Amino acid sequence: MKKSLFIQTAVALALAAPLLASAESNLALGGADAAADLNFRVVIPGFIALKIGTGAILTNTNTTDRVEFALSDPQVTLDGAVAPTTGGTVSVALLSNVGTVDFASTGADLTDGTETIPLSSISVANTTGTLAHPTFNAAATPVPTNVGSKVINRSGTWTFSYNHQGATAPVGAGTYDTTVTYTAALP
Repeated sequence: MKKSLFIQTAVALALAAPLLASAESNLALGGADAAADLNFRVVIPGFIALKIGTGAILTNTNTTDRVEFALSDPQVTLDGAVAPTTGGTVSVALLSNVGTVDFASTGADLTDGTETIPLSSISVANTTGTLAHPTFNAAATPVPTNVGSKVINRSGTWTFSYNHQGATAPVGAGTYDTTVTYTAALP
């Protein structure tokens, strides 16, 4: 008898266990209102998306654009700003949902063998938009949120120029290259 009662109790508890884990319920008798709550939660992961040049802001693009300055014969011997021959205006965008982001640009001087042109010879103008160009090789610049307290949605265009010193500080003939890396990161 004790074994039978134990089995019946175990079966009853096993059948009742799902009821202990079920959602809220309310039984109302006699025409009274019944109410039950249901909780909702949406979990949104943080992200930082940065686009410099070609591509869409929320896709990974393996295209690296090039800003090129091909000097003409008269420009080679003169001092002054030289406009790019290709890629001089670059579209940029920064989208993030993690609050303020630190924005930086790093790169070495342009080189052709042992010859160099200082990266500081390249100038940048913020032509349009709300994303300012960070100073080359300087401390990161905080980019504040502009949509609520956590979202950054900034874009714009940057226009580059080369400050050539052909008359006062000429450089050797050649093709000078460097890569500038832009970084958006949590502070």
